[in-house]
Amino acid sequence: MIHENISKTINYMKRNGIRKAVGMAYERLTARYDADYFYEQPCAEELKRQGRETFDNMPLISIVVPAYETREAFLSALIDSVAAQSYGNWELVIADAGGSEAVKSCVVKKQRGFPEELAGRIKYHALLTNEGISANSNRGISHAAGDYIGLLDHDDVLTPDALYEMVRTVNTLAQQGIRARLLYSDEDKCDESGQRFYEPNIKCDFNFDFLLSNNYICHFLLMEADLMRDLGLRSGFDGAQDYDLILRAVGRIQEREIAHVGKVLYHWRCHQLSTAANPASKFYAYEAGRRALQDFLEEKGIAGRAEDTEHVGFYRIVYEPDILAAREDVGALGGSVLDRDNKITSGILTENGLCPFAGLYGFFSGPANVASVCRDARALDARTVILRREDIPVFEEIMKVPYVESVKERDEAYCNRLDEGIWRQRSLALCAVFRERGQRLVWDPEIRVRR
Repeated sequence: MIHENISKTINYMKRNGIRKAVGMAYERLTARYDADYFYEQPCAEELKRQGRETFDNMPLISIVVPAYETREAFLSALIDSVAAQSYGNWELVIADAGGSEAVKSCVVKKQRGFPEELAGRIKYHALLTNEGISANSNRGISHAAGDYIGLLDHDDVLTPDALYEMVRTVNTLAQQGIRARLLYSDEDKCDESGQRFYEPNIKCDFNFDFLLSNNYICHFLLMEADLMRDLGLRSGFDGAQDYDLILRAVGRIQEREIAHVGKVLYHWRCHQLSTAANPASKFYAYEAGRRALQDFLEEKGIAGRAEDTEHVGFYRIVYEPDILAAREDVGALGGSVLDRDNKITSGILTENGLCPFAGLYGFFSGPANVASVCRDARALDARTVILRREDIPVFEEIMKVPYVESVKERDEAYCNRLDEGIWRQRSLALCAVFRERGQRLVWDPEIRVRR
């Protein structure tokens, strides 16, 4: 763990300089976002209860694993994690592109140790050639018989309730008349031994602009089989093939058909060759991610340029000439209010008028870097908003203060014209106007005013 953090810090310093590296290190040492995290899987009694539960829709779930010379210990743990699922209607499809018998030998050994019915759900397919992660995955997908397909990396593991929670969500949404076509869960990391869990990534419900900033959906991803087969994974984006797949899926389906399952269902194993432990080990993946994002913008006719940020795997879109001109779906742009100590006091707001980033230093990136990139917001503090000219009268009618066009001119006197509670109350009312229009509110961490 210490070696991993030192490696990350050195790589960050090489990219961004000593000053920013010191700030990043200070945040990691003082803001232990996951200090109290402890993963505890459901107890045996609960898993048995899940195994007995029936739903109106009991889909076959195909778990596709592209394997290549996978360590036996890792592959064995992966197979065990799928075999231990409390939901029983699944199959495991392993597409082996390795040149040795290592993967096949491990699979056969595991099958021999399982009951016949369980062993029969594990499908091994030897690929004639290694054509890369996307092509190999597509070969595995072609063998999948499920109604839904999930992708599992060859050195990671699922929690025992992963498929149960996904299927439960599919049925819950169906009762509301919603067809779940893409589902994702929270995740954490585990050490090489698979015994210690840390750095939980507790995700938000679907957030379009956050997805345009990074592949926050990542693991565990489940998608309708027909949709995944139709889209396929593209070899030109190897390393970020899942990000490219998700972006294209989001461009095709309705947002209400995307479901977030708010539980840790996936353990991302960290070892020296994994991106989770050492981002520099697969830097090409982040370049592929940037190209996938640029391709998405061009496909959707959005005038903008995808650029890297100081955090690998996180991107910023430079819109041309700006986001309000490039995207009609965005009603307003906003940022953060900072105090004299350079701490965030307001900015992005919940429906109750609370700021989830309150107390963070302005140079902090937040847990999983969520405070470092753009994202959709429920509401924005009006002191920070940037509007189209035609919406200025709406602002002034609701806020009862003049709209100052330049953010730099919104000084301390302007920020304190109203009581803090009144600013937030009226901000919520202003933002409700845009939401009623069906427009997004986008929070940008680079927009800042000081009170």
